[in-house]
Amino acid sequence: MFLEAVKRLYEYQNDIMQRVMDTAESLSSIEFSSVIIKGQPSVRQTLVHACDAHVCHLSWWDGSMSRDESFAREFTLEKYPDIASIRAFWNLVQAETNAFLATLTSNADLERVYLRDVGSNEGRTLWEMMLHVVNHGTQHRSEVAIMLTALGHSPGDLDFL
Repeated sequence: MFLEAVKRLYEYQNDIMQRVMDTAESLSSIEFSSVIIKGQPSVRQTLVHACDAHVCHLSWWDGSMSRDESFAREFTLEKYPDIASIRAFWNLVQAETNAFLATLTSNADLERVYLRDVGSNEGRTLWEMMLHVVNHGTQHRSEVAIMLTALGHSPGDLDFL
């Protein structure tokens, strides 16, 4: 049951991210790249960060990179000049996420421990990190939703149910 709940959260996350990006398509390039709320990054920066944080964790979990390799990558804004490029990035991340989720077949898979550093005893279970990534995404989608709403383009209700 827990595994199915985690998978459903990732499905929800994709659905809501798509809606937020759909709404962001209505922004001008200046609105998309400018600071809308003092102290916050732009819509563009926030969406890129949400994508890069997700893929950094995912690349570690699926074994395609070590933790250090994955988190050392840089995702420069120049690679993502518009919402179409961010959507392409997210869609790739989501495809990789779906492939990883398909490898999880039981609640026991969520109990895997990932060590923070080679030789370290400090680690986290997969389920803790997966919930962290969803929660992190929720924070940043909410920030983008506030910016979009301030610009007159509310994405609507983002609740799970």
